Amino acid sequence: FDALKDWDYQARSDSQAAAVYEAFWRHLLKNTFNDELPERYWTGGGDRWFEVMRSISAESLWWDDVSTPDVSETRDEIMRKSFMEGVAELEEMLGNDPADWTWGGIHVAVFRSSPLGETGIGFIDSLLNRGPFAVSGGSSIVNATSWNSNRNYEVTGLPSMRAIYDMSDLANSLTVHTTGQSGHAYHPHHIDMAPLWADIEYYPMLWNEQTIIMNAEDHLVLSPK
Repeated sequence: FDALKDWDYQARSDSQAAAVYEAFWRHLLKNTFNDELPERYWTGGGDRWFEVMRSISAESLWWDDVSTPDVSETRDEIMRKSFMEGVAELEEMLGNDPADWTWGGIHVAVFRSSPLGETGIGFIDSLLNRGPFAVSGGSSIVNATSWNSNRNYEVTGLPSMRAIYDMSDLANSLTVHTTGQSGHAYHPHHIDMAPLWADIEYYPMLWNEQTIIMNAEDHLVLSPK
């Protein structure tokens, strides 16, 4: 697959190669281990499975598919099967044109309101939940937008806040968090930070009173009657 030959190994949301690799990885884990393991121990992806996969030999019994008792599969056969299944899944999810495949096309973050946003009632969920947002990153890397290979590619864990502190000048520091400043579902600041967060962009931290006053949108005064 040509996209993999020139891949820079970055899991960016617009990366075609990252989508192909992650789909292959998901099916490789499933085809290698899940046929032998009880369901509660099925592989979820992440750092432990990187190490396990790196350590097993080409002659390991893990490569054999126990559902085919008359055949003893090899490592290369399981890898080919996994790659083909990954590509087939990308075609099903993103269409037949590989040019349309991106990691962010399947690796998305959805911000669900708890508990009302998890009712399973489409109308209510659509009122309260926000997303999906295409995101970069993955499990066990610096941009830790985790996903579970037993389910799908949707984000299951994420950094709710990012910050870059300039200790020589705190006013030069940057930050961002996932959603917005308001907890009200239809407030303009309920979800306005999500695109910044998804694109790994930031806004300035405000450290001194004068800067805060100059950038204030509103001024709330609480006074007794």
